[in-house]
Amino acid sequence: MTVGRQWSYAIAAAEPPGWVARTATAIAVIGSVTAVSAELASAQAAPAVTKSATVVKIVTRHHFGKILATTHGRALYIKPRGGCTGSCLTIWPPLLMPKGKTIPLGTHCLGTARFRHRLQVTYREMRLYTYVNDSGNSVNGNNVQGFKVAKLVTRACPA
Repeated sequence: MTVGRQWSYAIAAAEPPGWVARTATAIAVIGSVTAVSAELASAQAAPAVTKSATVVKIVTRHHFGKILATTHGRALYIKPRGGCTGSCLTIWPPLLMPKGKTIPLGTHCLGTARFRHRLQVTYREMRLYTYVNDSGNSVNGNNVQGFKVAKLVTRACPA
């Protein structure tokens, strides 16, 4: 009988009990689920690539009412007739979209037009510019060289 008992102990020692096997399987499954969950979480946490950028805001300026301004508050201007090239651009820098962005935000009727290798922001199909002699909240460029302050227009956008 002693031999039989030793034999059964040897078999029991060679084969792990059922709970050990189940625990090992559970740990392996949980590890796999955790790895998949981590991958999904990192994919969801990755920021979505957006092509839009807020480049304009509406501000109120004395004598002008509601006008368009840069996100830093500098007045924006349009040139209703003609264009601005060459030395004009040193006095009237164009409002450009940040690199990699194509959709301007900030008010209705905004768009873009090609400017060299970039996109210039437009309002109601007219290009937007800043004026080098403005600082802070000043609006010094109105009626200078044919430029007008870009006033907010509430009627429908051009088609």
